[in-house]
Amino acid sequence: MKKGKIASIIVAAGYSSRMGSFKPLLKFGTHTVVETVINTHRNAGVEDIILVVGHRGSEITERLKHSGVVCVVNENYSQGMYSSVVKGVEALDDDIETFFMQPVDIPLVKKHTLELLKNKYHECGTGILYPTFFGKQGHPPLINCKYKHAIVNGDGERGLKRLLESFSHDALCVPVLDEAILMDMDTQEDYEKLLSYFHRGAPSRKECYAILNHYNVPDHIVKHCIKVARISMDILNNLKGSGYELDDAALEAAALLHDVVRREKNHAQAGAMILKEIGYGYVGHIISTHTDIEVDEHEKITENEILYLADKLSKEDQFMSLEERLQQCLTVYSDDLEALRKIKKRYDAAEKIMKKIKKIPGKGFMYG
Repeated sequence: MKKGKIASIIVAAGYSSRMGSFKPLLKFGTHTVVETVINTHRNAGVEDIILVVGHRGSEITERLKHSGVVCVVNENYSQGMYSSVVKGVEALDDDIETFFMQPVDIPLVKKHTLELLKNKYHECGTGILYPTFFGKQGHPPLINCKYKHAIVNGDGERGLKRLLESFSHDALCVPVLDEAILMDMDTQEDYEKLLSYFHRGAPSRKECYAILNHYNVPDHIVKHCIKVARISMDILNNLKGSGYELDDAALEAAALLHDVVRREKNHAQAGAMILKEIGYGYVGHIISTHTDIEVDEHEKITENEILYLADKLSKEDQFMSLEERLQQCLTVYSDDLEALRKIKKRYDAAEKIMKKIKKIPGKGFMYG
C-alpha cells in the first residue's frame, strides 16, 4: 500500500433518540443512509473506509458484511460521539496520511465536495480543512494524521470540534458548492427536509448563487440569469394544468446557471459540463441547448425549450420581445452574413417554441 492515502471515518454509533427511528437504516431512494454516505466516499475515490458502530451495530454490520468497509464496534457508545471518534482514529492504518471525519447523520454531502477538499489538501498541505458554505463551517473536515495522538488522548469534554480549534494555525476553510454540508438529520422533520432535497435533483437557489460566486460571474450576467429564471418560471407556471410534468427545480437552476461561463467559447456546452461534474447532469442537459436548439413542433414543450425562449426574451436584466431583439441583432451584425444566418436560425427556433405554447388550449402566451 502506498504512503499518503486518504481514508474516511464514518460515525454511526448513536442512539438516534431524537429521531424516533434508527437513522443509519432510514432510506434515501433504494439505499440506506449509511450506504448513501459510504457510496459517496467511495465514488470520490476513498478506498479505506472505517465505519464506527455501537447502538444496534450488529444490524448495520450484517447489512454491510460484503461491502469491504471496516466496521469497528464502540462498546462505549453511550459515552457520546467523541468515544466513537477515538475508536475510528485508532483503527486507521499506518499508511493513512489524512482522513475525513463524517457523522452518518449529515448524509448528503456530495462527491464533488469531497473531491474538492482532497484536491485542496494536496495543493496546500494544510493539516485541517473545513468545508464552508457561505461562510458557515460544515462536515466533513479533512484531518492530517499528525493529529491522531491529540485526538486519541483528548479528554473528549469539549468534543472534536473544540479540540481541533486548538490547531487553528494549521487549518483552512474551503468554500464549497454544497449546502448539504450543513444539513444534519436529528429529527423526523430534518429527515423529511433531506428527502425533499435528495429528490429535487437540482442545486438549491443558494447553491446556484454559490456556483455563480465560485466562477466569478459578473453582476450584470447574474442579473440576466435571475431575469431568465423569472421568465422561465412564469412560462412553466402558465403551463401547469395542461398535462405537462415539467421539472421546476431543474429548470430554475438551469436558468440561474445558464451563463455561468458566458465569457468562454461554446459557453453552453462548457456550462453543461460544469453542472455534470458537480453531479447535476439533467440541469447541465437543459443548459447545453440554450444557445442553439432543434424544435419539434409536434412534441410537447420541454424544459430546454422554455429556457431557450426565456433567454431570447431577455436583454441582460430587461424583458425584450423577440421582434425587438432580432432587429437589434440584425443591426449590429448587418455586415456579417454568417452571423446573420445564425441569428435568423435562432430566432426562428424561438418563434416555433412560442407558437407551440400559444397552441395550448386556454393558455396563450403572457409575453406577447
